[in-house]
Amino acid sequence: MIHPVFYLIMIIMTFYSYMEVSSNYNIKPKIKIPYICMVIVLIFITGTRGNRGADYWPYVRFFVGANTFIRWNQIFDSGVEPTYIIFSKIIGNLHLPFFILLFTFATISISLRSSFYYKFSPYPFFTLLFYYMPTYFFQDSGHIRQGASIAICLFSFQYITQRKLLKFLLSILIAYYFHKTAIIFLPAYWIANIYISTFKAFLLIVLSILIAPLEPYNWFGEIFNSLSADTLSDAYNSYQKLGESTFSVGEIVKICFLVIIFSFDKYNIKTANNYNYLKIRNLCLTYYCIYYCFRQNEIFSIRLPIVYDAFAGTLFAIIIKNSKSQINKYFIYSFLIIYLYLLSFRFAANAKKLNFDKFDTLFTDGSAIVIIDETID
Repeated sequence: MIHPVFYLIMIIMTFYSYMEVSSNYNIKPKIKIPYICMVIVLIFITGTRGNRGADYWPYVRFFVGANTFIRWNQIFDSGVEPTYIIFSKIIGNLHLPFFILLFTFATISISLRSSFYYKFSPYPFFTLLFYYMPTYFFQDSGHIRQGASIAICLFSFQYITQRKLLKFLLSILIAYYFHKTAIIFLPAYWIANIYISTFKAFLLIVLSILIAPLEPYNWFGEIFNSLSADTLSDAYNSYQKLGESTFSVGEIVKICFLVIIFSFDKYNIKTANNYNYLKIRNLCLTYYCIYYCFRQNEIFSIRLPIVYDAFAGTLFAIIIKNSKSQINKYFIYSFLIIYLYLLSFRFAANAKKLNFDKFDTLFTDGSAIVIIDETID
């Protein structure tokens, strides 16, 4: 199991998410202060963590190496995204400890994510909870570069809705310098703004499943090979295998999610008063299309399209908000909450391996206090 502190946070989020769903009016102003406080807590916990999460020690070594071996004129040739080197060198030159770097990335990522949730989700606490288990542990307390990159892509969604292409492209460029996989989000500007009927969307999912045996990721040559190598450098395999068969529990969950989306899609297209429903739905379905297309390759199917999956919590919040009846509303909400808690228990094997069964911070674990005594220009 994860440490009780993490469960306490989860329970508090669940309480506020229930308040959102059960309210008959816009409850956002009422929960704004608790929401901000929860975001601050998440930033603090992941920003001051000690020896917790995938790639913790590789990031420590990158931090030391950036200040020991890389000059300022070499930051674009170091093999690691420039933003990580820049932040590492600034913090190193100021002789600040390593946890400041973690805190910087946590602040960028979680603040941008939470801002997107509050602005575009009718139930921001529910969406924050959906992100918390387990994305918070895998990304913002693990693969921090990709976590920050995805957060910037979420931030760029406002430029998709406003049809501001140049600002969107600038956001993707910045996200790319945090993590190369952001390039997969480049078509999102056009994907989100295409009208795709329920039937055509369903056909796209079926087509994606059918072409998977052809291994379409090989069609893109060195572009995806480069991204794959970068993804592998993030120690993807640090996550413990769960001993599943080819048709795993995760596959069943994806089918359930697709059933929820398609069961209410026509109704939401016709009646939903949320202008962004189709845009967010298109982006979420893009995740499933890429996932099934690249199903033969774990790296491509899971890590590469995950930026599109980051919209799922917002989409489900919209679906719950616009449910046909109270029965549908509470059924979908209850199903998803139960799923998240079951997932938290299923996460136990990885939690123990990545030290989330403990609650180590810089105050209890000195590993976060790494200071560079000497730096190079």
